Amino acid sequence: MFRSFFSAAILVIMLGVADSASAQGQILIYNNNLPGVGFNDPTPAAPVGGNPGTTLGQQRINVFLRAAEIWENRVNPTVDVLVLAQFTALGTNVLGSAGARTVFRDFPGAEFPGTWYPEALANKLAGFDLQPCPVLALSCFDLTANFATTFNFYMGLDNNEGPGQQDLLAVILHELGHGLGFANFENESTGEFLVGFPDVYSQYTVDVETNKGWPEMTIAERIASAINVRHVSWSGINVKKNVPTVLQPGEPAVNVVFPAIGPYPLGAASFGPPLTAAGVTGDVVLALDAADAAGPSTTDGCSTITNASAVSGRIALMDRGACGFTIKVKNAQDAGAIGVLIADNVLSEPAPGLGGVDPTITIPSGRVSLPDGNEIKANLPAVRLTLSIDTSVLAGTDRIQGLMMLASFNPVIGGSSISHFEGVAFPNQLMEPAINPDLTTSLDVPQDLTASLMTDIGWFSDQDGVPDGLDACLGSDLRPTVVIGTCDSGVANPLVSNGCTISDLIGNCAAKARNHGAFVSCVSNATNDLKKSGVITNGGKSSLQSCAAGAKIP
Repeated sequence: MFRSFFSAAILVIMLGVADSASAQGQILIYNNNLPGVGFNDPTPAAPVGGNPGTTLGQQRINVFLRAAEIWENRVNPTVDVLVLAQFTALGTNVLGSAGARTVFRDFPGAEFPGTWYPEALANKLAGFDLQPCPVLALSCFDLTANFATTFNFYMGLDNNEGPGQQDLLAVILHELGHGLGFANFENESTGEFLVGFPDVYSQYTVDVETNKGWPEMTIAERIASAINVRHVSWSGINVKKNVPTVLQPGEPAVNVVFPAIGPYPLGAASFGPPLTAAGVTGDVVLALDAADAAGPSTTDGCSTITNASAVSGRIALMDRGACGFTIKVKNAQDAGAIGVLIADNVLSEPAPGLGGVDPTITIPSGRVSLPDGNEIKANLPAVRLTLSIDTSVLAGTDRIQGLMMLASFNPVIGGSSISHFEGVAFPNQLMEPAINPDLTTSLDVPQDLTASLMTDIGWFSDQDGVPDGLDACLGSDLRPTVVIGTCDSGVANPLVSNGCTISDLIGNCAAKARNHGAFVSCVSNATNDLKKSGVITNGGKSSLQSCAAGAKIP
């Protein structure tokens, strides 16, 4: 069963050199721009960063084709993925958008019943095109993609963008990721699933405070979970196992020495000295200034601090609003503050960082959310805290189960909430809500967790009947009998646990063994357990152990 939910314009010209009928397993990009604009823009351009195009339109084409090639080589589609793309006017600060045009459920090969899958992934799992198109038409497209014409995009293919530029290759990789399945299809504001059915992305979306997955929740619970900032995480086994390889310890935080409140997420400043693990610790004082033309509040820090003697040697607390962040922090610094904490004046969780440039600022600073700022104020003057990098957690993981966090916002941000990794992750990840300059073109470990999530949702399925996000042995040895080395034991090779066959368990022994004796010992322990659980007979155990003993492993 399928449901179409995305509209797009009419096809104009194809970018690739092959057509859908002759190019199985490709990601094919179709040009939806009119002559003279977008992909067809004739504006002269100098080749840059490995992009040989000499017009703006040709450079856009080259970047798009490179992005398609990178995704194609990683997900290995067995059915052509058709993308209708264009450059066009988009909303303010919107670099691009893309999504699946159609979703399917209950098709052959679906890993979860009653669950929506984006069309490209559904075709991969089914092994054939679920919506074949003898004649190319709008309904044939798996993805639609739109990109802005108003940004200063870097057109190179080497991730070497300059100041003020956005790397178009990273932006396109990001948006194609959404269309291929890095997104859910429910409404976070209303808690409603698409016509009452969950999607495969939500099968691995879990609230770590309630320990409930989104499909298990009521509508009211999903509404609450969507704004449960930094408590919505990804439970898929492949992301989970690769988190320690990709993410590094340390995220900006406000750790309260006393009283027993916090800790709080901290939006670090882009100016001043970077936060450290040791951090800056001090008593908190509400900085006061005149209510004047510079700022109408006595706590906005936009004018000279009037209680400088109280602020000196302490961490100054100020309210956001009226003037730039660098002005506030510089005023506090001039009053002798050792650090600055700015409380947001609108509900926006998690608190964003502080932007601005001022090379004369020498103290650390950051922002906390409106609720967190109010809690700190309610406990003054008896608050002592540390502004630091908290190295007790891997940056991007939750503090309850240690899973990779998804981007939850309060209030909900349509198109961003949940369908991204949490932006505090470090190194920065391709599928965060913002495109960062340190990204590479890698989708996989050790740089990135995007491919790990795509593995969880089924792009690399071994068709063993176990959903890939729960499968501890992806790519199982599914031969009918257990073969160890050149020895066929004759023992049946069923799935025994978490997507693992007996052959997989023995293969794990081979992978971990330092020598042949360790391998034989591991097989002996595994087969003894299988015998005790009734999976194999005593004769089967003997046969497996005999084959292991005679095998030249490792």
